[in-house]
Amino acid sequence: MRRGSTRPVLPVVSLVLLAVAGCSEGAPAASGSPASRSADPSPTATPSPSRTSSPSPTPAPADAGGQCVDTKAMDAGKRGRYLAGLKSTSGSYGSKALTIDGDGLNFRPEQIERPCEAVEVRLSRFWVDMTRASDAAGSSRTSPTAPTYAFRYTLMDRPSLSVGPGDGIAKGSVPPDSTGCRGSLSVVHVGHDIAIDELPDDLQMPTSFTAAGRGAMDVKVEAEGTLAATFVPPSGTSFC
Repeated sequence: MRRGSTRPVLPVVSLVLLAVAGCSEGAPAASGSPASRSADPSPTATPSPSRTSSPSPTPAPADAGGQCVDTKAMDAGKRGRYLAGLKSTSGSYGSKALTIDGDGLNFRPEQIERPCEAVEVRLSRFWVDMTRASDAAGSSRTSPTAPTYAFRYTLMDRPSLSVGPGDGIAKGSVPPDSTGCRGSLSVVHVGHDIAIDELPDDLQMPTSFTAAGRGAMDVKVEAEGTLAATFVPPSGTSFC
């Protein structure tokens, strides 16, 4: 806080006029005593206005101990390779910074080589309609442990999302709720649109289902530019 400057106040010296005896012009002596004269009040120093402190800017990733990477000039191919190569803060071997599951698209890179700004990615989402497949003889499979299903994909939407530079789940990336015979496949990618014929035809049903993860499973999609994919299975396939 700045302190207001204090100006020194000089004492007013009262002059005592003495009558000079024997003055040729006989000028009268000044009347009044020193005590009867009051000194003019000195002006009060006005304190300087206090400055309002401005909030400190949020440190850039480079200020937090790492060196951020400028991605603005990257084309889709280079941006995809950069994101695919980022490691997760979890410290697990081979863990990726960018993942997607039943909670959405999660981005948690190590401080080293974190992007300087938000990076755009695309999310292609497909409905997955499941029906019980038939064996070669034409009868439907009845094995409760390893039934075989046929899948039919339908494009849902292709939103563009941003991840980084901070950690978190990308807004609008949570997979939709599944229904009895309908699940969803979410593919995170850069570059060209993911076509239906590039999607896997060997989706596997989870061996266990939890409400928290909604049974979401990692899926490998071979299409160029793919970064991550997750399959949220239907909730009641036994009736399909």
